[in-house]
Amino acid sequence: MKAKPSNDETGGGEDRGPRDRILAAAASFSRRQQAIADFVLEKYHEVPFLSVLEIAECTGASEATVVRFCQRIGYSGYSDMKTALVDALRQEMQAVSDSSVESLSTDIGRDSLSAVAQLEQHNIRRLVDGVDKQEFRRVAATLFKADHIFTVGYGISAYHADFASYLFTEHGLRSTCLETRFTSPREQLITLRPSDLVLAFSFPPYSKQTLEILEESKQRGIPAVVVTDRATAPSVPLASHALIVSSRRMTFTNASAAVHVLLNALVVEIAERHRGETVNAISRINEILRDKHYLVDDDA
Repeated sequence: MKAKPSNDETGGGEDRGPRDRILAAAASFSRRQQAIADFVLEKYHEVPFLSVLEIAECTGASEATVVRFCQRIGYSGYSDMKTALVDALRQEMQAVSDSSVESLSTDIGRDSLSAVAQLEQHNIRRLVDGVDKQEFRRVAATLFKADHIFTVGYGISAYHADFASYLFTEHGLRSTCLETRFTSPREQLITLRPSDLVLAFSFPPYSKQTLEILEESKQRGIPAVVVTDRATAPSVPLASHALIVSSRRMTFTNASAAVHVLLNALVVEIAERHRGETVNAISRINEILRDKHYLVDDDA
C-alpha cells in the first residue's frame, strides 16, 4: 500500500482539512485529478454521501484515479478523505446550499428577474463568506503600492478589466486596460516594470492569452493578481495573489455582480486606508467635469 504522505509533503505545518490540502497541491494535479479537485471543492458538502464509484462517474475519472487523488493530498484512500470531510463539515456551516441554487432554475419560467437576482445574491454571499480577508487586504495594499496597474481579460473578463481600470483611475490610481488588438498579448508587457502590476480576470472559458500574459509577468518578476472563479483555475499558480469569486450563472455568460462587489470593495478598502490621496483625486475629477460642464446640477 502506498505510504500516507506526512504533513510536510502536503504543505507542512499542522494537519489541515481536505479543502486546504487540495488547494496546496492544485498546481501539480493531472487533468483528471484537476476534475476531481474541482468537483470536491464545488460539492464539498455532498461528497461525504457519495461512493468512490459515484465520484468517478461524476468526474469522468476511474475509481483508481479517485483513490490516487486522495493519496496525492495526504490520505490513505477515499474512505480516509471522507472521514476528514465529515470532521471538517462539523466545524463549518454553508451560508447557502448548492441545492438551493439548483432549485432556482425551476423558477426561471415563472419569474426570471427574481431567479437571476437570487443567483447573484448567492454568488455575493459566497464571496463574502469565502474570501480570505487577509488576502483581500494584501491585494488592496499591493494595488495601491503599484506604480501602474495594467488590467487584462478576454470575453466577459474584458468587461471586468475595463471596469476595474475605470474604478482605479477614479480613485487616483494609475491604471490602463491592456488592448486585445496586438498579435501577441505579450507585446504590451515590454514597457512594464517590476514596480507595475498586472490584474488579470480569468473566468470560463479560460483564455490562453490571459495565461500567456501571466506567464510573461511571472518570468519578468512583475507582480500579478488574478480574479477567477475557483482556487484550482489555471491562472492561480501564475499569480502572486488570487481572489476567488463565484460566477455561477443560468446562461453561457458568467454572472458579474459578485465581481463588481469585489472591485468596489477593493477601492473602498484603498480609500479608507489612504483617504487623503483618494479624496484629492475624486475632488480633482469633479472639478474637471464641472469646469467642462459635463455634469448636470441637481437643480438644473
